Amino acid sequence: MENIQEKYKRLRSSIKQGDTILFHGTGIIAKIIQEGDNDAYFNHIGIVVEIAGVLYIIDSNAPGVHPERLSVRIAKYAAGDGDFVIKRSQKTVKQITTALYNVQQTLEQQGTVSYDFINGAKSLSNRYFKTQFKIKPKANAMICSMFVYPYQLELDMIYPRSFEKTLFFPQDSIRFEKNTINII
Repeated sequence: MENIQEKYKRLRSSIKQGDTILFHGTGIIAKIIQEGDNDAYFNHIGIVVEIAGVLYIIDSNAPGVHPERLSVRIAKYAAGDGDFVIKRSQKTVKQITTALYNVQQTLEQQGTVSYDFINGAKSLSNRYFKTQFKIKPKANAMICSMFVYPYQLELDMIYPRSFEKTLFFPQDSIRFEKNTINII
């Protein structure tokens, strides 16, 4: 069985600007997300962008929303038994470029976007323990999947969801997917 770095090497030339990437991690936070989200396989998601032939992931994690070289992120997941899948929109290159531009414009308007630990924890509790914590999505703080959600929605990659009781989590990109191509 190939490891995550071998898989990345095999798929690197197939990954395109605007793809989304879902990760399966094995660290403590990843395991909490997976368990809290009904034994979900995936626990992180981001958007792939290409700059001068180099692939980056833009996502929200502990330091907030920021880009990182995709190869560096893959290496971080290699420490455990990490995995990933690429999800591609079936929209045109122009539509994907417009959606990426909209992400950029939103980030520029919002300024610094931090990670939404509080709503993330409430949402996992609501999913796992069936609690009724009120979720209040924020524009300046979000979990990775809530950062990617409007992008996927604009590209018709997922069915829309309500966020009264729970946020959109990475595995929901699989649960509620439509019009995507999986690159595995």
